[in-house]
Amino acid sequence: MNVGLLSTDQRLIDEIIHVVYRQPVNWVVSPSVAELAASLGEEKAFSHVIISDRELDFGGLEEFLEHIQQMNPELKMIVMLSNYHDVSMNEKYVKMCRLMKLDYIQPGRSTAVIADDIRAWVDGGTGEQAYQQPAGKLLTFIGSTPNIGTTLASFGVACLLAMETSVKVGYLCLNLKSSKLHRYLGKDDQVFTLDGLRAELKAQSLTPERLLLVCDQPREAQGLHVLYGNMLREQAEFFTPSEIVHLLRVARRAFDICIIEVNAYWDNAATVCGLLEADSKVVVTTADIAQFQEDFSRWIRQVGSVFGLQPDRFELMAVQTEKHAKHNEFTIKDIRKETQLHLMGQVSRHGDALSRCNQGKLFDMLSPSHLMYEEVREVALKFADFYKLPRKENIRQATWLQKLMTGRKTAS
Repeated sequence: MNVGLLSTDQRLIDEIIHVVYRQPVNWVVSPSVAELAASLGEEKAFSHVIISDRELDFGGLEEFLEHIQQMNPELKMIVMLSNYHDVSMNEKYVKMCRLMKLDYIQPGRSTAVIADDIRAWVDGGTGEQAYQQPAGKLLTFIGSTPNIGTTLASFGVACLLAMETSVKVGYLCLNLKSSKLHRYLGKDDQVFTLDGLRAELKAQSLTPERLLLVCDQPREAQGLHVLYGNMLREQAEFFTPSEIVHLLRVARRAFDICIIEVNAYWDNAATVCGLLEADSKVVVTTADIAQFQEDFSRWIRQVGSVFGLQPDRFELMAVQTEKHAKHNEFTIKDIRKETQLHLMGQVSRHGDALSRCNQGKLFDMLSPSHLMYEEVREVALKFADFYKLPRKENIRQATWLQKLMTGRKTAS
């Protein structure tokens, strides 16, 4: 098959060309737009075209991509986005690709990762390709600090979305190093976990049907599908970006909306890719100044900007808050002022949270009788309204007075 490549980065070109592909590839490398356009105009049929955004400005790239689409609507194209632009311009490039329904590689990737992504895209480019942009939404939750209740917040939102809406809701635990959700739900160690999909992720062969099959469906939340996290902690670094992206894009096709939980530390593919691929990003923090000030700044602002993520694109959820803070304690107002983020909601400090989770009774905290229920429900309904998710019909039992009044109207 003939594959066109527009780039002048020789190191990147070598990496992409020398990756082993499933089918023999005839590469047509062009250093300029004019040469690529001339090659595409020849009689040889191209199956894929890879274009670097470094060779054109924004307007020129948009015009060139539209021209290629008009020439050959069936041609598969992917745009390699660089981090040579500022964050706001990077988002403009991403938006352009999404509006044009083009595949793209996020900025901030190394040449080795880009080559791996290109291989996955070319190998999966037939039929229902792995890199197409489906309609399902991804919501990624990350804690400013580990072990502050991010799992309770993210899983609670997923449960309430399943309870309140009529859509298919997914929950993927991508906390590769300290997944404890199975324990919180009282599941044994025999549940299917993320590491059981390693072979399919590596081969880029995971399907929505297979993902749905391996997910747990708790009876307490109809419509919720749960994939428990990696149990092989020593292999957390072996998950590659292309494997995580493949999983997330399959999840988009499997679920109407999918909640992702990632580790607070940005030293693994799941955290970085989970945030890059997300439609909504939620940072969970507490009223501890070291967490909402220092940890937030060091991770979200400093590290996030390296990958082209603007801090103001995150939503905020506060946990372990006190309803009546003392005069020397920080409040929600202080957290919002420091982070400058939109507050989606807050979860109070509940004294029974730790004991219930250790007993495998997390669902008890998400029942209407528990105070945490309404707190999490408020956040879930905000996302339901934002993404226009259809609500379940609320069928309530009629009171004796309503029945009496209905009977009188019928009689008259």
